[in-house]
Amino acid sequence: MSEQKPGKIFEAIVAIMREVGPIAKDKKNEQRGFNYRSAEAVYNRVQPLLAVHGVFSVPRVQEEQRETGQSKAGGTMHWVFLRVEYTFFAADGSYVVVVVSGEAMDAGDAATAKAMTIAHRIAICQLFNIPFAVIDPESDTPAWAARLQNGIRFQDLNDLKKAWMTARGLQGRTREQLMLDFAEFVGNTTGQKFETGDWRQWKATDLTACYQALQPKEMSDADHQSSSQ
Repeated sequence: MSEQKPGKIFEAIVAIMREVGPIAKDKKNEQRGFNYRSAEAVYNRVQPLLAVHGVFSVPRVQEEQRETGQSKAGGTMHWVFLRVEYTFFAADGSYVVVVVSGEAMDAGDAATAKAMTIAHRIAICQLFNIPFAVIDPESDTPAWAARLQNGIRFQDLNDLKKAWMTARGLQGRTREQLMLDFAEFVGNTTGQKFETGDWRQWKATDLTACYQALQPKEMSDADHQSSSQ
């Protein structure tokens, strides 16, 4: 359940959503083999925007569960589950309340801190609808009329990723791996870091450079001669 007090908070949330852009899954859980968005990446991107737009959050733990057991190595392991209510305030006192859950395990005394961090990260990502990437590599999105800055359409970015997948023969790979590989391709081609870049910063020259990088390289005169012999 959520509650709200109307006011500037709505305007601030929308403004932050317009500016935050995608935050990729930049970390990997080596034990369980999945990628995730780190709290550091989320905080580094969102905190400056919260400050600019005068938004801050206050937590309140609604529910807490704890268990202590034994780890695989035979040591002590603490498990904590928290249901946390975050109230996001604007400068005029208006607010929106978000309730999320966080759980974590730790062999020391950090399980609660970890659970709070996870809950806060989830609350931020859910409230501001932060995407993982500009486009889903498995999507088949129709052409959109809306244009980004510099005249680039959303569909232009979709088309680029499809062309990249076709040129590299990458169909059938996992979504996470495609995101990482495409980020590396764009970074090497344009010199900008895709996963932390704002998609509205894309320029027509960036799009052109990526398409040119996908074109087969022409053989030199020496290559022509050797191939004809």
